[in-house]
Amino acid sequence: MSVLKLKLDQDQLVEDFFEDAWLAGIISQAKDYQLCWQLNKQLGFDFRVNNSLEINLTKHRRGFFFTVYEHQELTKSAAHYFYNNHCKAEFLLPELKHVDYLWLIKGNYYQAPDVKALVEQCRKAELVQMASLLDLRDIRNRINLIF
Repeated sequence: MSVLKLKLDQDQLVEDFFEDAWLAGIISQAKDYQLCWQLNKQLGFDFRVNNSLEINLTKHRRGFFFTVYEHQELTKSAAHYFYNNHCKAEFLLPELKHVDYLWLIKGNYYQAPDVKALVEQCRKAELVQMASLLDLRDIRNRINLIF
């Protein structure tokens, strides 16, 4: 009896997930819910926690759960995801230990000038210490962002 094994092409999965996507890193000492509340006011968004998107990583036989907030712009066919980059002593993206939160913008509505304007507006929020666009190609563990 032969067994058919299917292999998941992780490179293709990552490429498909991050097609038409932008990523920003945010530094803030605020709690995620406080920062999202302020960004909602600043940007006119409606970030809400989405427990079904929560990211579960297992390291050293321990489970770590990273909260993901979501905002959908249906008229623009764009989705915004706000990730907490740390849980206890572990990081969702270990190469970005200095970054507290990650903001992923998916959809082909936003172009480079639009995203830069959004990040600039984000910087104006009182609880944001720093916000900057990141190059997705430079992030080794970006597969961790896939839900």
